[in-house]
Amino acid sequence: MKVDFVTPRYGPVGGAENAVGALARRLARQAGWTVGLHTTCANSSNSWANEHAPGTTVADSLMIHRHLVDSGRNDAWSPLERRIQLGPSSVDPTTQDQFFFHQGPVSEGLADAVQQSVADLVLFAPYLFWPTIAIAPQLASRGVIIPAAHDEPFLRLSRVGEMLEKSRGLIYGSLAEQHLLQRTHSVAHLPSVVLGWGIEEPLKDDPSALSKLGLSDKPYVICVGRIEHAKGTLALVDFWRTHKSRSKSDHQLVLLGEPSVAIDSHDDVLVVRGADDVTKWSLLRGADFLINPSALESFSLVLFEAWAAGIPVLVNGHCETTRTHVARGMGGLWYRSYPEFEIAVHRLTSDRPLRTQLATNGHNFGETFYSWDKIVQRFIEFCDHIT
Repeated sequence: MKVDFVTPRYGPVGGAENAVGALARRLARQAGWTVGLHTTCANSSNSWANEHAPGTTVADSLMIHRHLVDSGRNDAWSPLERRIQLGPSSVDPTTQDQFFFHQGPVSEGLADAVQQSVADLVLFAPYLFWPTIAIAPQLASRGVIIPAAHDEPFLRLSRVGEMLEKSRGLIYGSLAEQHLLQRTHSVAHLPSVVLGWGIEEPLKDDPSALSKLGLSDKPYVICVGRIEHAKGTLALVDFWRTHKSRSKSDHQLVLLGEPSVAIDSHDDVLVVRGADDVTKWSLLRGADFLINPSALESFSLVLFEAWAAGIPVLVNGHCETTRTHVARGMGGLWYRSYPEFEIAVHRLTSDRPLRTQLATNGHNFGETFYSWDKIVQRFIEFCDHIT
């Protein structure tokens, strides 16, 4: 079988793009499968500036076709984004088209190449960007959407519903995402599969990573991901500082990621920028537990990385996806308010046997349902079914 994937960018960037790229590389190793991936020359979703040379390269038998971006974000995007945030149901189709055009990345080279594809199936991810909205409807008979969606105003736009309803099928990261899409748009009749995503093989520790950051002899908890308001990081910092003011805990909060807002490091909070994967895995293994404060997740790979590193997790209870993972896997706790946060943090920082049991539960859950072998097999069976 021949399949092509279409993503706005490729590489260790973006949660959905990174997960889809990992799937494409593994699928390309399967006998009888020819796999290509069409993407742009951009890395940053803030600018969509061309950073890679156009052309075709090969990675693990995966053919990667990069195309130049014709236009990215400009000043017209922000007012359109605010307009949709205020009320997506009242936004007319013309305004929606303008939003997705300025959302980007617009690449006519990408569009032409995808339209000329002779693949049996063409898979688009995620739903929110121009390549999916603009190109997928033109390949409706063989276009499959990987929405990577969470509960946000953009998902309710009529153009999104039209695109999803015209697709050949849908691939979800979690049951919570499937339920969200089916109650938001008329897609329950379409072929679909809850695929999930796998993590890369955990790397060995760097013994010097913790000492360089002053963490070798200090207990800490960790939050991994984009440091921004939309991911709940600012609220987490506020909760953490309140907790520290009300307790005698000597734990520090480590934020591992690239900040889009100013957060200064001090005795209670340490911001770690520009860390490589070895440092990330070293910090995960050294933490008592991971906190994911985001209410907007379609899967959340970082939970499974934490479990693979041998630590439990604490998640935002308002996020159906992460709360469901934790409940099914019995791999952590969740909170919906500051009092619940304080109780959960106290329990996890003070009870080592509980941390060990929760981490073991989570690790077993990930291995049982989201190993790459199982994910690839589910994907192959779904493709066989719809073709």
